[in-house]
Amino acid sequence: MKKPAAAATSPAMKKPAAAARDRSRSAPPAAADVGPSPFAGLTALLLGLERRPDRRERCERMLAKEVPWLKHEFFRATDGKADTIPEDEVAQTWNTKNNSFYGSYEDVMDKEGKVLHTAAEFADPGVDYEFSPGERGCAHSHYRMWQHAAKADGPVLILEDDVQLVFERTKGGMSTGNTFTARLELGLQQASAKDMDVLYLGWSGHRDGNYRHHASRRGKKNPIVRKAEYVWTTVAYIIWPKGAKKLLEAAKPMNQPVDNFMAWEAREGRLGAYVLLDEGDADDTWSGGIVTQLDFVGDSDIKKSDGGDQGHDPTEFLAGKADKTEAAPAADGEKEPAAAVAAGA
Repeated sequence: MKKPAAAATSPAMKKPAAAARDRSRSAPPAAADVGPSPFAGLTALLLGLERRPDRRERCERMLAKEVPWLKHEFFRATDGKADTIPEDEVAQTWNTKNNSFYGSYEDVMDKEGKVLHTAAEFADPGVDYEFSPGERGCAHSHYRMWQHAAKADGPVLILEDDVQLVFERTKGGMSTGNTFTARLELGLQQASAKDMDVLYLGWSGHRDGNYRHHASRRGKKNPIVRKAEYVWTTVAYIIWPKGAKKLLEAAKPMNQPVDNFMAWEAREGRLGAYVLLDEGDADDTWSGGIVTQLDFVGDSDIKKSDGGDQGHDPTEFLAGKADKTEAAPAADGEKEPAAAVAAGA
């Protein structure tokens, strides 16, 4: 699957500035400055695979440096290559029809050039794919975090271990822990008034909410948050207990990759989803927010079953295909070349 042509020249997520990652930052606000509100009750989970301690350690160092006020706990990800995943929680296969309304598919051909599925078929009746092991593990990881969030006393911030807080902002200049904290505070202040279920801190496919089914609201636009119809990426989002319960109720089982699944629930009006804007994010901004992904293409443990924007083989996981395998977990010191988590199936 390719992103729509209008966005084809835009990066899937904003890129970190390599030269700026190790600069010293001014100290973030102390806990007393953050105050009891709107951060009161906010807890955080850091999602990662146990077999990728390198990613966890990088992320924990960054969080300690940039947002020392943010208390978080490590959440062991479901390993789709090793763990048993109940089929009543995450399905084995998914269909592209829903996602085709928002992503652009192309004809898929075999090695001999024979057309296996036309672009039109991806929209109607849709093409069936098996989840890649990484996709299914990612989906189940979020399912389990929703179970955690459903029992929480307040909102839960979910962070995948490739989240990046330091990057070049859309408006210019660098985003740091200080800008993250300031914009997050503004977003949380909006949350109570908007009755949010989910607030995406990083997102792809916004385009003024990615409205293709519903109508965009006229008049003055909110400069901090926008209601979203269908966006991709689960690298960082806040979920409220009632939102987690809605997703769990709908996931019987989860029948799409997790970002597609959440996006469709929002599109259908069953989930109150919003995106948090950074300064400079505009109506035509393809990807934005107050976080990005560290390495969208080079270092991930997930293959996109439909190919994604990462250029994975869109035939490997076609349902009914005999040879649908992902490489075994990498040996110590080796990394698998794959794409970043859930960044637009």
